[in-house]
Amino acid sequence: MAANKKEIVVLGAGVIGLQTALTLLENGYGVTIVAKHWPGDDDINYASMKAGAHWRTHAGPEDILGQKFDTETYQYWKGLLDEGVEGTGLEILPDIPTSETTNNGAAIWWSTVVGNYRVMDPAELPTGAHFGVIYESFCINPSKYCDFLLGRLGDLGIKTITTEVDSLEEVFELPGIEDDDNVVGMVNCIGLAAKELAHDERVFPTRGQTILVKGEAEMARLRRGDGWICYVIRRPGQGTILGGSYQEDDWNADLDETLSTRIQERCAALAPELLVDGKFDIISQQVGRRPSRRGGPRIEVKWTKHNGSERLICHHYGHSGAGCVINLQNEEIEKDLMISRYQNSYGSAKEAVRLINQSLKR
Repeated sequence: MAANKKEIVVLGAGVIGLQTALTLLENGYGVTIVAKHWPGDDDINYASMKAGAHWRTHAGPEDILGQKFDTETYQYWKGLLDEGVEGTGLEILPDIPTSETTNNGAAIWWSTVVGNYRVMDPAELPTGAHFGVIYESFCINPSKYCDFLLGRLGDLGIKTITTEVDSLEEVFELPGIEDDDNVVGMVNCIGLAAKELAHDERVFPTRGQTILVKGEAEMARLRRGDGWICYVIRRPGQGTILGGSYQEDDWNADLDETLSTRIQERCAALAPELLVDGKFDIISQQVGRRPSRRGGPRIEVKWTKHNGSERLICHHYGHSGAGCVINLQNEEIEKDLMISRYQNSYGSAKEAVRLINQSLKR
């Protein structure tokens, strides 16, 4: 490790951990990522690989910080595509969310952020829908995007350690970290594991179940009804994701065949172009545990003493539980059924690094 260069350890290699590590490196820090799982791994608790994933904000009109995170991420991704950067796993294409709940879209703050936004004419709406919009969104291949981030990290000199730790303090005792006086702190991006390692009782799993099918949908589509939601999201180069479900505090890892059937039935009207003899051609089905947090994500800096030295710990997790959010509705709803970390990953990483810089007086 370079002398006199402040070193930060990032715990966790999901999309939040990878993006935070990249932002730290771009701000002049040396960075080591410590993680049990890496892009491409298949584990129910490694939710970044199981996300839809795409850009659709979940920040409400009063959530100024959430709006900032989502806007900056949208602009960052657009910049990558405008610059012709290859291998991102990103594609920009139309997104059409519709609602069976009567509203006029007054809560949609993001109409000026996205490209080609417009409210749908009533004649365009599917049967039963009362409101809908069309705009340019991003669909993401999660594995490819995280591989892209990891590749950029490698180009900038990232260091990695593959291991599992039983406490946050143990990170500072790992070989190569324990004896390095340049290590000034860590960023805790461990998602669901924060319930135990950070002793955060607000953290809980949200069970999600999706289906990967053959063919790439023409566009992303979402339909919201009374107590349910369904969506199709193109996964570039791989197929299309059908969803979804949102089951709080549900640790069940088994596939729910009844739910699978219901997802397919609801999604058939959203992507008829993918049907073969009236059915989807299924590649795989998956269950994941979204790392949710009551009250929203935690992004804050704390100081701790380790072996007589002051060390910074920046907590940066819980992005899959945004508390009360507003999507297409005019009124607040208690939860959104499809919450993702991807759409705010760049903006929230910038905020975490800003707090670290401020704490270290850089």
